Amino acid sequence: MKTWLITGANRGIGLEYVRQLAGREQVRVIATTRDPASSAALQELAARHPGCVDVKALDVADPASIDHLVDDLEGETLDVLVNNAGLFGGSWASDAGRQSLEAMDYALWEDILRVNTIAPFRLTVALRANLLRAAHPLVVMMGSDLGSIAANAIGQSYAYRSSKAALNMVMKGLSVELGAQGITVVSMAPGWTQTDLGGSAATWPVESSVENQLKVIAGLGSKDNGRFVNLLGEDVAW
Repeated sequence: MKTWLITGANRGIGLEYVRQLAGREQVRVIATTRDPASSAALQELAARHPGCVDVKALDVADPASIDHLVDDLEGETLDVLVNNAGLFGGSWASDAGRQSLEAMDYALWEDILRVNTIAPFRLTVALRANLLRAAHPLVVMMGSDLGSIAANAIGQSYAYRSSKAALNMVMKGLSVELGAQGITVVSMAPGWTQTDLGGSAATWPVESSVENQLKVIAGLGSKDNGRFVNLLGEDVAW
């Protein structure tokens, strides 16, 4: 049985990961959310798939919360870690102004960096022992096309863009150090997806986005260590 850990699993892409993985044979999902009691859809999935979906509390921005999760998982094997939890600060459609030249919310920028960049590093390092117990451990950083420096043709979304570009650097560094220990680390750009963040006008329904991501992940191995890929398996420009 392979064990996946998905952060930010209470909604959007994270919740869809849990939905699609829960029905698979020989897969156990550790689904984390800041407040399990208020994550009704996640709890429903856990009830529908007893023994296959395990809901745990995790606030990725809180070091004590990470420490508590690591203690809870001591001795367990972790095959795939998906660092999905992320922050934009509202939705692209209605809240982009908070990251504009005219009205930058600097406190929000700090929060975004804490959640999108620092937290995935902290959690990955903290769970290294669990990953090393697996035969072919994989860490997936949930990146973004907006983190591509080469593709930035319109500016805007400075806080989110910078956090995802920085996440790619974190991923690359971890791929060097953890790759030497047998852990494959990649960044995944999920496409513009119809979630609370992406909005209803986005290109990809969340079901299709995650379905494609899972197909790509199934084919990843040590040869892909350090890549920045999209949901079609194509390389994304740095």
